[in-house]
Amino acid sequence: MSLRKLTKPTRKPWRLALVALASLPIAACGGPSTPLPGTMALLDNLPRVDNSPDSPCWQQVQIAAQNAYIAGIKQGREVVFKAPCQVMSKADKKVAAK
Repeated sequence: MSLRKLTKPTRKPWRLALVALASLPIAACGGPSTPLPGTMALLDNLPRVDNSPDSPCWQQVQIAAQNAYIAGIKQGREVVFKAPCQVMSKADKKVAAK
């Protein structure tokens, strides 16, 4: 067996360079985004929808998701809010049903 067969490259160097260059734009897009000052002012002025246990559960879930989304943008991290119907215990649900 010759030394040339042992050291033979499996890929051409230009292909490796092309892959390295192609990955640069993808890595640049992966960082956290910075909200614009105008965005924060708009979010502060946006009327907040209050969640009520008297609303249907599907509506409570949608309101909680919207409020969590807006709070997540403001805080720059993921925020999770639960709807009142998801938080209520079984005893509270029985009292509310009566």
